Amino acid sequence: MHDSQLLTFLFSLAVLLGAAYVLGAVARRIGCPAVVGEIAAGIVVGKTVLGRLCPDVFAWLFREGPAGVMLQGYKSLAVVLLMVVAGLEMNTGAMRRIGKAMAWSALLGALVPFLFGYGFGLVAPDRYLADPSQRTFHALFLGIALAISALPVITRTLIDLGLMKTEFGAIVLSVAVINDLVGWVCFSALVGAMTTGSTSGGDIAMSIGVTAACLALALVVLRPLADRWLRWVARDDGDASGGHALAIVVVLALLGATATELLGMHAVFGGFVIGLAVGGSRHLGEPTRRVLRVAVTTLFTPVFFAAMALRYDFAAQLDPVLVLVVTAIAVVSKVVGSALGARLGGVMGREALAIGFGLSSRGAMEIILATLALEAKIIHERMFVALVIMALVTSLLAGPAIRRLLRGSEGALRTRPDVRALG
Repeated sequence: MHDSQLLTFLFSLAVLLGAAYVLGAVARRIGCPAVVGEIAAGIVVGKTVLGRLCPDVFAWLFREGPAGVMLQGYKSLAVVLLMVVAGLEMNTGAMRRIGKAMAWSALLGALVPFLFGYGFGLVAPDRYLADPSQRTFHALFLGIALAISALPVITRTLIDLGLMKTEFGAIVLSVAVINDLVGWVCFSALVGAMTTGSTSGGDIAMSIGVTAACLALALVVLRPLADRWLRWVARDDGDASGGHALAIVVVLALLGATATELLGMHAVFGGFVIGLAVGGSRHLGEPTRRVLRVAVTTLFTPVFFAAMALRYDFAAQLDPVLVLVVTAIAVVSKVVGSALGARLGGVMGREALAIGFGLSSRGAMEIILATLALEAKIIHERMFVALVIMALVTSLLAGPAIRRLLRGSEGALRTRPDVRALG
């Protein structure tokens, strides 16, 4: 006799992964980020399309119970590993070499969107809130969500435009690293504060302090320990692909996720911190990084983004006015804040505006943040759909805007002589 729950889980996983892979490949073929196709796969096989056309098939394929728990576990592991990869790709050394243009862009590029998002959260109608009595949490989340950028999308955009090794690329990437790092610290602290149910400024500040302390502990204490461990493994590891080192990274990520979950922060923050801690080790070779990146982006994250859209009816929860308002606020606040910061830092003309558009990409990082906030009941499904659409629109907008603004420029970036470039 077969286990019907296991059978359902295996088949539903195959459907999700297959649909996400095919539609993700189609999206890349037409010049869109793969995440667009992966989310589309979840919409097609999820409640929005399959749930309407064949409700019985949808109910069996993605039923509650042990099969649903197993799929949720796979999804949770996927997002933890994705955050490990995001942490590995962050160059925290750039923060120590930050110049004037980067400092101002990082400050205003996060502060202006945060204020816009927080302000909108305070005045948004109750129908957009998961719990109107928790409006403060909702407003804080919107501020954090609009302050971050999408480092993976930005990196891919700069590669496609041939700007990775320019001063322009260095500024955009460094600011994105700082914005994302601060944003995830604040989000993790917000989840911790919501767990305790406290909305006082002092308690929220304390939660941010505890989260920042965990990050500092990982970077100061765990980073050198992990580096020694990886050096020892690299010396004795006969596997050219770095399989032993890969196992260490995954074990550390799972332990980090466990620790942050126990502390009241979300498990994904633990994966992110571990990625930051081990990413700077010169003993973590490129083969190991590549294997982890490929495994995560081909086997795990497509399922995460597809599963994210499964149980929500995007058609029923679509509010065009809310989508327009959220997207407009997200684009204008990020472009204005980052461009103004770049101008104060000495960047000239259209290049400052191009920096703003480059940092306006929200992409996968925004979608992850929105998914976690929805699961934590911080936001309503209407706001979730609006944030997902905003993330896709801003990711599609950034590349063409940068290309147009830098067209005809003599170099990748023109600055006044007093601008200190990235070292």
